[in-house]
Amino acid sequence: MKIRSIILYILIILAVLLGGLFAAYQYFFGRVTTDKTFSGQADRLAIQTDTDFTKSNIVNIAIFGIDSETGTKGRSDATMILSIDYEHNKIKLSSIARDTLVYIPDKDVTEKYTHAYSYGGAQLAVKTMNANFNTNVQDYIAVNFSEMADIVDLVGGVEVNLTEKEREHVPDSSNLGTGENITLNGKQAVAYSRIRYIDSDDVRTSRQREVLNCLFSKARSMSASQYPTLIRQCLGLCTTSLDYGEILKFSQILLNKDLTLKQFALPGDAVDAWGGIMRGSGAWCYVYDLRQASDALLTFIYEDLYTNSNYTLPPATVDKSALN
Repeated sequence: MKIRSIILYILIILAVLLGGLFAAYQYFFGRVTTDKTFSGQADRLAIQTDTDFTKSNIVNIAIFGIDSETGTKGRSDATMILSIDYEHNKIKLSSIARDTLVYIPDKDVTEKYTHAYSYGGAQLAVKTMNANFNTNVQDYIAVNFSEMADIVDLVGGVEVNLTEKEREHVPDSSNLGTGENITLNGKQAVAYSRIRYIDSDDVRTSRQREVLNCLFSKARSMSASQYPTLIRQCLGLCTTSLDYGEILKFSQILLNKDLTLKQFALPGDAVDAWGGIMRGSGAWCYVYDLRQASDALLTFIYEDLYTNSNYTLPPATVDKSALN
């Protein structure tokens, strides 16, 4: 009888432990929308693997803002590369203009980069990025506009530099001032990021990076104990190839004392760019030498690891000859 009681006691303890572990798993992982169709195989994503600098301790993750209110179907209205640079203790954000003319593998067409996501989702969008810019991106995070608004609201809004022209394109802005450190809620921040017609696409992508930069700054101001809950909430609003554990691991760099945040944009000032009419469709697009752009992008991401390498970039997939 005594032995049976001990066994029963042990079974009860095991049941409680297993129940707790299951509850913990559901709490942290239950809301994660993991893209199980995404593959990190080099041939499927055109990953550049034959260089020493790409094997360094720098992780590159594509971030896509999808041009839809719900779900992850549509064009990538915003495209960035988030580089977690353990080598130089930096977080880097690189924007690629949505209207950049690129070669889209699999479809075998030359079109605006924004179309790659609508043709083949994140996998084709990442493959297009790697093929045209000689990057080695292997993971992604995608968020639509309503989800992005929720993420901004989770951290209490973002502070931006707001001009009067920009304010006119932000909803519910009658009580907003202009100038530095103007707080926008989620809905306002998304509208601010999407402003297109008052200036250039370079300025537009700078607004997008400004919003993300503020989100990172807000995250850095939190304590380590707050990260698990914040990440869980954010992951419930995103579709990603990463799991909770990977993102929690990456977030630890935010605790580094001297961490710096850097920004970069293509075309920006890094390359010579032309606006022109695309052959065939007649649509306006950004055209620039993608070999020159790759060189500038890789220099930003890898710094001395790239510039001191003997790597020779392949010919450009797109250059000025693509214009009529």
